[in-house]
Amino acid sequence: MTITAGILIYSLSLDTTIRTNVDGKRDFPVESYEIWEKGMPRNGVLYIVEKDRLLADLTIWRKKFVLCTGWLEEEEIREQKLDWVCVSGLIRPQDIVNQIQRVFCQYYQWYIRLETMVRKRESLSELLDDLEDTYRIYGCIATQSMRLVGISSQFDSHNSWVEGQDMVKLSMVNELVADEDFQNAAREDDVFLYYNTRQEWYYCFNFKIDGEYQARMLVCTEDHRQAPGVEALLRDFGQCVSDVYEEYFRQGGQIQNGQEIYEMVCSLIRGVTVNVNDIRRMLSRYHWEVNHEYQVLLFQFQEGASGGVGMAYYKSQIRKLFHDCYVVEEADRFICIRNLSRSEEGSRNYEETVPYFLRETLCKAGISGVFRDFRWLHWYCLEAERALNVGERTDSTKWYYFFPKYVVPYMMEQCIQELTAEQVCHPALAVLRDYDSRNETHLLESLRIYLRERQNITHTAELLEVHRTTLLVRLERIRQLTGIDLNDYETCLHLMLSFEIQKLETDYYRM
Repeated sequence: MTITAGILIYSLSLDTTIRTNVDGKRDFPVESYEIWEKGMPRNGVLYIVEKDRLLADLTIWRKKFVLCTGWLEEEEIREQKLDWVCVSGLIRPQDIVNQIQRVFCQYYQWYIRLETMVRKRESLSELLDDLEDTYRIYGCIATQSMRLVGISSQFDSHNSWVEGQDMVKLSMVNELVADEDFQNAAREDDVFLYYNTRQEWYYCFNFKIDGEYQARMLVCTEDHRQAPGVEALLRDFGQCVSDVYEEYFRQGGQIQNGQEIYEMVCSLIRGVTVNVNDIRRMLSRYHWEVNHEYQVLLFQFQEGASGGVGMAYYKSQIRKLFHDCYVVEEADRFICIRNLSRSEEGSRNYEETVPYFLRETLCKAGISGVFRDFRWLHWYCLEAERALNVGERTDSTKWYYFFPKYVVPYMMEQCIQELTAEQVCHPALAVLRDYDSRNETHLLESLRIYLRERQNITHTAELLEVHRTTLLVRLERIRQLTGIDLNDYETCLHLMLSFEIQKLETDYYRM
């Protein structure tokens, strides 16, 4: 615990107009202070010197630290290698001594008070409040999930990105996830400066457990400018509380805790067979049962959002969207397993909440159907994945895709996994397409709509905007050209599937 030049300068600047050549990037300890009378000054001491006496013999002040009781102009001591602070006005040296004494006392009292509060396990918000009251430094501590575990009273009035008292706004999180500097800063082991996209300076300190990043403290001054001394105060604060408050920084939710259940869920997702009794025993710890109703949601984030600070926030937000869920992170995506049997009725309807979250995070989701056996988890994860893959290709403007609505496109894709569309589609379509091309007719489209309208002549004619007789003539011509029997169920089914496959092929070509 040592007061530094920066802490002295910053403390004086809170109540006095000062000028100094000591910047925030350079700091050094100050052991004591005294009024200089005569003799050679010592290192590590702050000397209070009248301006005239200082300028009379600058050579003895080389590499020393002085506080001048008159207003210095930089040109007066240019080229002189000394650290200096000057105060405005006609202030007697003894008044300066009294002021510096208050600075020293304030610092030591604050640090002793901090240690006492830490031993008593006071809340992190109370510790930050004390820092704010003493030094007008406004701070918060945010975990990986962007949950605020500590915030000073006036922090939110100086920062627009706090939502309530316990969470960072989603829009701000999205900025931080995309900010490479903020992500890389998780590796920092000492105090560092962060300049955000809103042109605001923050001093930061990372809290780590076993070398792994857990939380970050961000503090600012009233004008969001760099200030000498803030870095030293923040280092004192961070080092004092880092070991004692580990439980505040560790992540985890009710069902997320436990390596054993995590390994079991990951095994089931991969398709590994797990003993049903082991599954039942594990789920019972969280009041889940094997035969509850479940659903899988696969959240796929934008490229570049994988890992790092912010993803834990998204994970916590997904948990908030759904009651009783388990979330597994995989690179740039999350697999969310919902227990619908234990969910509140309102949480089943995600028509309003989920699209907002997806839009704000530039994320898309595939959603499986409902299943009633936890052992089938692998297959319904595949459902969610296939819904996302097919949905993004066929309905790219949507934010989420519910598998039951994309079963037909999925089936069509499977039809041409081994053979080409030309091989599996009914040959009548090629015959009619060639005939229409040569004769400028519309037989193929007439057949498609006729089948879609369940072979209703009246509805089909209305949609094609032709007379009934014209449609009947077209259908007869189709029979003559292709030889198909439209009264045969399998023939009609094959034709309808062929139209869907060709539509799918056309959509891919347009993409």
